[in-house]
Amino acid sequence: MSRSFRIPVSTVVGVLLFIPAAALSQTGTISGVVHVEGTVPAPRLIEVDKNQEICGNTITARDVIVHDGNIAYAVAFIEGLEGETDTREYILSNAECVFDPPILAATVGGVLVVDNQDDILHNTHLNLQRGTRTRTVGNWALSRKGARIRADRPLRRPGIIDVECDAHGWMHAKILIFDHPYFAVTDKLGFFEITEVPVGTHTITVWHEVFGELHQSITVEADATTSVSFNFSADAVGAGKGGDY
Repeated sequence: MSRSFRIPVSTVVGVLLFIPAAALSQTGTISGVVHVEGTVPAPRLIEVDKNQEICGNTITARDVIVHDGNIAYAVAFIEGLEGETDTREYILSNAECVFDPPILAATVGGVLVVDNQDDILHNTHLNLQRGTRTRTVGNWALSRKGARIRADRPLRRPGIIDVECDAHGWMHAKILIFDHPYFAVTDKLGFFEITEVPVGTHTITVWHEVFGELHQSITVEADATTSVSFNFSADAVGAGKGGDY
């Protein structure tokens, strides 16, 4: 079961009013780590029912990836800030019968590129969630190894995209789309960094598909790095939340 994802609203004027205009030209860095307390079960093995000659007989679930107690592929972001987005390409690969990365964060204006690194057919299907509504925003068949598709239009709205492979039911991923640049995905060791954050006091949120959300207030100073840590509970895994990746 997926947890809700709350997209920051760029028009939250009330938050911006607390940041002096002069301070918006000064920035600092947020450096953080996302930790899990308690014992996390070993990753599940998913039975493969198709293309075993390429995919093998089992796939290791990637919904919870933990290294030395730290959580990979959690998304940290600042709430209530405006900022310029870019037009870079974001790559999502069908590789070894899973999506890589399993969690991707991007900005409005970015362009999604999907490729196939397996010598079998993958069909990458994207559904954008906005509130209670869901609509298809991409559906591409990549029939051979080396196939690559670039979306014909940029990402237009903030939200969360559910990604699935119509040919392989165990393959899932998430794409989180922001209308500002103040976000980061934790690396394989559970660390993240958000740069060029306007000085002032902000709310920083960490989102994870299984563990949910945590929030903290943090004060950023000019030309300085502010450290922050988040601690989830391993009980969320035991409750059976999350999906296959």
